[in-house]
Amino acid sequence: MSITHEEQKERWNKEHQTPLALKQIDARKGSSGLAPFLEFLRQKDLNDLTGLEMCCGKGRNVIWLARKKEIQKMYGFDFSSVAIEEAKKRASEENVANKTHFDLMDASEPWKYDSNIFDFSIDCFASTDIEDSKLRQFAADEMYRVIKPSGYFLVYVMSTDDEYHKIMIEKSPAGEQGAFIQPDAGKFEKVFSEEELDSMYRKYKLIEARRIEKMAEFFGKSYYNKHHWRLYQK
Repeated sequence: MSITHEEQKERWNKEHQTPLALKQIDARKGSSGLAPFLEFLRQKDLNDLTGLEMCCGKGRNVIWLARKKEIQKMYGFDFSSVAIEEAKKRASEENVANKTHFDLMDASEPWKYDSNIFDFSIDCFASTDIEDSKLRQFAADEMYRVIKPSGYFLVYVMSTDDEYHKIMIEKSPAGEQGAFIQPDAGKFEKVFSEEELDSMYRKYKLIEARRIEKMAEFFGKSYYNKHHWRLYQK
């Protein structure tokens, strides 16, 4: 099975309008991978930071980080107009509109940001949903370009050990190793090995690698996950 980029974009817009497979994309609490990253920044005594999240969805991570005293400004972008409109609304409701900026932008096309301007950036299940390996590499290279020298890059994505995703790869494989088409929502998703991530982000230096174990619900049933949490530095 395969999917075009336009089909992926259309299906994500529908998912953001009415979450079907991923109820958690409607959550307002920051992702579980952010707390250890914030602790790392605090241990380094870093302040007045400007950060970026690729494929930020409805802005839960951008807004969560914008509330922290160490953060001066958070940027986020997504190719879903539904998601970006909602992110701006939520930032206003949470009184962080002045510390956030959201852009409607496609990660697989040239990014509008200047080079070397962000102190850190985040890939929180973003590369997971880019349906072509060349487009994923393009986004990885653009991310490297916009981060400041010595800046940090957090990668928090699905792994080959995630229970639900193993089932989906068996049941509904896409045209790439470790990838599947979500049977109900019709979206492409990709799981990664450590080697794949280090290859995609080979321009960086790996600072720390963890695995985040948690349960997540899909279609009313809980599944065990062992996500990748990898911190890189430019």
